[in-house]
Amino acid sequence: MKNSILSLMMILCLYTTLFGQQKNSTQITKRIETYLTELEKVGFSGSVLVEINGIKVISKGYGFSDRAKSIKNDPNTVLCIGSITKQFTATAILKLEMQGKLSTDDKIIKYFDNVPIDKSSITIHDLLRHQSGLQSNVGKDYDKISQAEFLDKVMNSKLLFEVGKEFSYSNIGYSLLGMIIEKTSGKTYETYLYENLWKPAQMEMTGYSRPMFDKSKIAIGYYKDDKIWGKPTDKEWDKTAPYWHLTANGGVLSTTEDMYKWHKALLGENILSKEAKNKLYHPKIRTEENYNAIYAYGWDVSQTDRKTNRVWHNGGNNIFYGDFIRYIDENITLIMLSNKSHQTNFDRLNFELSKMIFEKNYNPIIPIADNQANQKYSQNIIEIILNKGIEVGKESYKKRTANKNILEYILNAKGYDFLSQKNYEKAINLFIMNTFAFPKSANAFDSLGEAYMNKGDKILAIKHYEKSLELNPNNGNAKNMLLELRR
Repeated sequence: MKNSILSLMMILCLYTTLFGQQKNSTQITKRIETYLTELEKVGFSGSVLVEINGIKVISKGYGFSDRAKSIKNDPNTVLCIGSITKQFTATAILKLEMQGKLSTDDKIIKYFDNVPIDKSSITIHDLLRHQSGLQSNVGKDYDKISQAEFLDKVMNSKLLFEVGKEFSYSNIGYSLLGMIIEKTSGKTYETYLYENLWKPAQMEMTGYSRPMFDKSKIAIGYYKDDKIWGKPTDKEWDKTAPYWHLTANGGVLSTTEDMYKWHKALLGENILSKEAKNKLYHPKIRTEENYNAIYAYGWDVSQTDRKTNRVWHNGGNNIFYGDFIRYIDENITLIMLSNKSHQTNFDRLNFELSKMIFEKNYNPIIPIADNQANQKYSQNIIEIILNKGIEVGKESYKKRTANKNILEYILNAKGYDFLSQKNYEKAINLFIMNTFAFPKSANAFDSLGEAYMNKGDKILAIKHYEKSLELNPNNGNAKNMLLELRR
């Protein structure tokens, strides 16, 4: 009888816990849905998927994939995922290692001819972790170039630092990895990824051209003023894929639903073994690093304040933008793909959603609409500040009409223009205006701190970097600058 009572109590306790989690998840979901609807009103265009407690609670499109035809974005709209592509390349390398066809310790001289002395010690591991010393690019994404020409440019480029000693994000490093995948597998990059990654994950809407996309499902890319940039597939490609400036480092097309399938596949061992997945997220690191925050193999991996792992990557070309965050230990996944240039307005959307999930009382900020009226008003405020001073600018801002507001990025960009010219007073006044208009913006205070630092006013530099860090405790730049200033 005693054991039966204990069992009943345990079942009731478990039911109560699960009911509490479900109720909390429902409340959070409603808040997020309201937030995303508000974002659509100020210009967000794309698709968003949210998983909470291992359950997909939101999968919805916002804005238009084709404005002229009034076609809305939806969870199956095909968008460019940018540099999120790198995780596919990294996983393919580890898959080939599992198949015994290569080792991440292999030097690139094993796969390429005429490698110069300064690059001869570069390993696959170095390429995966962006520690090869190779620069980021040797051309623009859609520039036409042959593989031989691309390799010639890469091999003749100057290294940024000694191989393996530092970090510098390199797109061309991942293009080299794509070539290694083709050399070792005997298949095209896209074919190998489909057969070994995407097909096992049941991802039939991911690739460059392999899925034979219904072209009407591919989103048109738009500038922030709704001027058409076009579809990635309309750009100049090397037959079935982009040229090597982009292949394997970016540009893959997918949907939020397919990317969710990828997330689910990586939780099991159908794609990578347990050992290979551990290497994907926790590869060998440099002596001065620790595992609290590293660029692993195609993923940025860091520890949260909750002592859990955040696995993240983003990517974009200033038109299309993608952001993919996985809190694997906490069963939270956030996927956002967008087809409209939005400057900094929505870059941190997934981070805002994260705060809504993990911080009970967090109220996200609705970005200012990046429209013609606000762009013009921002320029007017700049002119007032430059000609009449910061105080007049503040008074004008306080008297503005309800339908006008400052765009933070416009004042920030103009401030940095003056900062580069060492015109500290004008730069500082514009940055002060941003902190006045956006008192909760860590970036605004970070910029102001930098301006005072460059001017040589260490006291005010420290004050504003501290404020930036208070607003965003994860602001690594503010932390580093404070260490330097306090020395």
